[in-house]
Amino acid sequence: MENMGYSTMNIYEKRDHFQKYLDDKGVSLKDHLELPPVMQLDIPYKDIIAWAEDNIDKAVVKAYEPRPFVPDDSLRQAVMVQHLGYNKHNCTEINWGIEVDDDAQLKDFLGDEFFNDINLNRNTCMVRLLRYDPGHCIPMHTDSYNGFKERFGEGNVKRFFVAVSPWDWGHFLQLHDNMIHHWAPGYTVEVPNDVFHLSGNCGINPKYTLTITGFVND
Repeated sequence: MENMGYSTMNIYEKRDHFQKYLDDKGVSLKDHLELPPVMQLDIPYKDIIAWAEDNIDKAVVKAYEPRPFVPDDSLRQAVMVQHLGYNKHNCTEINWGIEVDDDAQLKDFLGDEFFNDINLNRNTCMVRLLRYDPGHCIPMHTDSYNGFKERFGEGNVKRFFVAVSPWDWGHFLQLHDNMIHHWAPGYTVEVPNDVFHLSGNCGINPKYTLTITGFVND
């Protein structure tokens, strides 16, 4: 079989940059991360998906790539994964909620009780509906909350992952050493601050999830 000029050594040399970065931070999969309690909440997932597909023209389509307006650490992470081969062909995200009206619509779908259950202030939350089509992922990273902080400022911020579409072939979330799968719509887990995580779709159906970022209720 023709080699096509590909060398397995290249990927290990590229990997070493990220591995040294993790080592310098003391981040290791040998250390178990105990996650906050998981919640199974009631969400109108069919209505959310139907709304998204009816409003595909409103979606923002973007790849995970270096962006000059994020903190230096986030920029460095994006440069390193790009160096490893992540690009628009394998990490494109379809995103609703950046527009204020769409954010409000997603909040209306979820309702006040949902925000009470996760103990976040609805008025200072940002809700994003994310779709990853088969073959796409968001590579390992930590969250900077850059967009949230620009809009609402500093404070006690939390972010939650909420499953929207039912778990299907190849759908997964990894929070440090915790592999999450086999979820039902409404599966809700906090993504702890400064924890490396990733999510992907190696299956055959789109993967819809929500990220909810907001200030904790005092």
